[in-house]
Amino acid sequence: MAGLVDMVLGQLGSSGIGAIAGQLGTSQTGAQSAVTTAVSVLTGAMSMNASKPSGAAALDKALTKDHDGSIFNDLGGFLANVTSGPGAGILSHVLGGSRPQVEQAIAQKSGLSLDKIAPLLIAVAPLVMGALGKMKVDKKMDASAVAATLATERTAAEQGDQGAVLSSVLGLLGGMSQPTTPAASSSGGGGILGMLGGLFGKKKKGS
Repeated sequence: MAGLVDMVLGQLGSSGIGAIAGQLGTSQTGAQSAVTTAVSVLTGAMSMNASKPSGAAALDKALTKDHDGSIFNDLGGFLANVTSGPGAGILSHVLGGSRPQVEQAIAQKSGLSLDKIAPLLIAVAPLVMGALGKMKVDKKMDASAVAATLATERTAAEQGDQGAVLSSVLGLLGGMSQPTTPAASSSGGGGILGMLGGLFGKKKKGS
């Protein structure tokens, strides 16, 4: 079965990539490269949390409840109004207080201007969750299988063309051993890994 990058790109198709290209003000090829980078980064960040049994179980529950792949049933509608979707809420949990630094790292490695990174991630985050949820349904995966899939995807990304940007981002996230922001402090001293659990729990109002 195709990996998450291929699934997201396949679901988007030329029209979806074109829509994202229009939003980013880049070419079709540039948009495809940007989406590939975003999927790899977000998959890597999610894999950090899912490597813990509690994180894997919470992710599995969220996929079953809220991210079963149905986002692709009206992809055009989602892409036409991504700001009303769950992307920003997902990013606040996945990247936490490191989000500005992560966006800078992606901009430096991808060549996209910094002001394009946030819209890109907001659009792609729900697609990653949707693709993972669809994969879970199609392959009847349990929590441990979902975690293993994310680990495999992360390893492949680290060894591929996205290795440099992913390593840079994971270095930022893994380095947060001490809370440095209010958001990080709310994780109870567990750094980004503790905070990531919020992504997979009950959605906050406005997320």
